[in-house]
Amino acid sequence: MTELIIGSRRHTFLQDESLLTWREQVRGRPNVCYHFGSMTEGTTTPGMGSDIDTLFCCDHVNIMSGMSDWKRGKKNLLMVKHATCSPQHYRLQEIRPDLPLPFTFPRDEFSVKDNDGIIYMSNRAAGTFARQYAADINRPYINAGPSHSISDMYDNVPAYRCGTLPVECESWFTRPRHRIWPTQEMLQTARELGCFLIPDGHCNSEYSSLEWRISPSLIERHLMFSMHLIHIHCYVSLKLLKKDIINPYLNGDGKLTSFHCKTALFYAREQLLFEMWTSDRLFDCILYCLNLIRDWTISGHFPHYIMDEVNLFDGKLNSEQRARLRTVLDSIIDTRLAPLAFVKTDDLGVRLLNNVYTVAIRDMKPHRAMHQEITGFLSVYGNVCLARHMSMILEKAADNTTDELCLYLYSLINAMPFHQLHRHDTEHVLCMLDGENRDYIGRYLQQHLASTAASICLQHGMPIGSRIWSWYSAAIDTDVASTRLKLASMLYYKGNLQMAADVLDDVERRYDNTVQAICGCNRMDQWVTKPRKVFTDLLNEGDTDVLMKNRVTYCVRFLRQEVFCAPPILHFEMVRAVGDDIQHRDPNERVWMNWAVVDARPFFHYLQYLTFRDLGLRHKQLQAFDALRTSIVEGQRQHQVFHSETAANLLAHCWEMEGGFDEALDWYLASQEAMPRNNAANLHIRRLTNIL
Repeated sequence: MTELIIGSRRHTFLQDESLLTWREQVRGRPNVCYHFGSMTEGTTTPGMGSDIDTLFCCDHVNIMSGMSDWKRGKKNLLMVKHATCSPQHYRLQEIRPDLPLPFTFPRDEFSVKDNDGIIYMSNRAAGTFARQYAADINRPYINAGPSHSISDMYDNVPAYRCGTLPVECESWFTRPRHRIWPTQEMLQTARELGCFLIPDGHCNSEYSSLEWRISPSLIERHLMFSMHLIHIHCYVSLKLLKKDIINPYLNGDGKLTSFHCKTALFYAREQLLFEMWTSDRLFDCILYCLNLIRDWTISGHFPHYIMDEVNLFDGKLNSEQRARLRTVLDSIIDTRLAPLAFVKTDDLGVRLLNNVYTVAIRDMKPHRAMHQEITGFLSVYGNVCLARHMSMILEKAADNTTDELCLYLYSLINAMPFHQLHRHDTEHVLCMLDGENRDYIGRYLQQHLASTAASICLQHGMPIGSRIWSWYSAAIDTDVASTRLKLASMLYYKGNLQMAADVLDDVERRYDNTVQAICGCNRMDQWVTKPRKVFTDLLNEGDTDVLMKNRVTYCVRFLRQEVFCAPPILHFEMVRAVGDDIQHRDPNERVWMNWAVVDARPFFHYLQYLTFRDLGLRHKQLQAFDALRTSIVEGQRQHQVFHSETAANLLAHCWEMEGGFDEALDWYLASQEAMPRNNAANLHIRRLTNIL
């Protein structure tokens, strides 16, 4: 693990955080989104299998610490420290939006009147809605504490932002410190970042459904971002011991969590001398953290770093389980971390020992290769998420008229709501990413704006205006091929064959064997799909922006409003349902099923075939025909084709144009076999059968 890898991870997930927030707000959801945990911190390894922790903060709710914080017209909730609440928990009393007075009656099923007649908001709403959503789309509902999701790779937590810093956190800011960390500047920033309230009652509370837990996640992330590489190595080592040594010994009888390890790191970072944090004393730092945890098992109180009255053992380890934990900790400490040699995850135990004892290990991956492997994963992940965000943003206008879509896209491009992200002044990286994302999204949307406006012009026989050309030009470099191919398609159907051929020649020069295909239609699993080696070999160690827009290409998407810029064969893709096919669509594919979506490489060769045919270049036309066939076969083998049924339909249509109707039917049938429903091949088979 290096500073470059950590930087790449942070850049990728903070960029996705920014895009996710923007997507939520464009779709009318008043959420500000934050990614927390090891992925965003850069404190994980490939073998740890870390998930993505995302907090969705609903900003339309006013959380009050007192009645003076009341706001007219808002949903107001008053933080109440009830006698039954633990130090980290509050109840939320419902206050009227028209007057600073409490509600006196329940408003819905999630409003609960207690024995004193006070109306509190239950914390069960998010779980109820998430469970219903999972059932509606036929997906599993996964619940872990306050997290609700439909995938075990994501922990999605709803939250409200505290209007002021809770009193439980005050002692952390004022307690005496003998070291220089956290600095006064960090403490000031932490105070301004504030806390969230998440729907999670205390594990031992009789009234847990009415309780909301204080979460200083932004403060903790701020502290983690201040850590140096040696601190990250210490933390990762603790997590590896926890995963491969400590918890297997506990054998399900309680568990130590990553948050326990992080808390121990915070205390060690504050208490140890600066001179202790060096690579040659890494083992001493790890041992110090383990000794802290062992001491807390003896006292029975594992103090939260920011709210030290909170016991992190609650709900995780009882007294007997703490005794077992102390036993394994004693063994690890007494043997001076010898069990590290048995950590198998990513062979990092061996790597760590190699770094400390300089033992020659022949089969260790070279540093550069490891960096490229991780950066390649991040590139795939970041690009797939970006493409999915764009799909969901475009979905909002799927049923708009062509004119309405143009106005919608134009308004997004010129008035994107990044000012609503509420970034703190010190979050320079995030503010910079917000700006980068605004620029990139604006250029990406101009691709669809240009194509939609051009479609109107082609439909009515109007010339393509200079503004449309400027939109194409602005969007041209969002990736290697997709915008250029849409431009070439428009030129072809406008009758500018030579210009279309020139654009296709440009694509051919750029689209070499190292380009990585990206699909944002839920057909490319970013957790499983490995980038091609020829792609990762080109990744530089100094790159933190892993989107690599000049080395990837997205699927080519034609919305229905862009229909006159798309080849007629793709018009069938926009009406691919036959009979009750719509009822059998995968919920994750509903976003794009009414569009024409095709992989860039097959579409490139198909456009070449059409263009060279009309230019009378028979030799090049046949070359494009062969290349299309090869791109489908090789693309599937190399995981570069994700809409194989559409690619097969394009090839079948080329066979039709060649007069090979039997071969065309074979390819349509092959397409149908691969995807029996919601496949335009069903329409083509009927059409072609009538011809034959």
